[in-house]
Amino acid sequence: MALNIEWTSEAEEQLDNIIKYLEANFTDKEIRDFFSKLETGIEIISRKPLQQKRSTRKTETHEYQVSPQTTLFYSFDNTTATILVLWSNRMNPDKLK
Repeated sequence: MALNIEWTSEAEEQLDNIIKYLEANFTDKEIRDFFSKLETGIEIISRKPLQQKRSTRKTETHEYQVSPQTTLFYSFDNTTATILVLWSNRMNPDKLK
């Protein structure tokens, strides 16, 4: 059975910022490609949350690389996977909570 997906407010805000950045700097096709990769990742997380590697920063957190520029961090329990952060891989990792 697939897990429910929830987003933290921080992850939602980061997604909004990514959308604004993509709309300002990329074509519609590139934006669709990004969202296709994001949707695929969320589906994988929902169905097989243990398949992705554990974060080296927090062992209860897993990560999924959406694109070379973006990593999605999540945690999960028996019923729900929670998207914690959509992280730009170009940012300083010391700022990652």
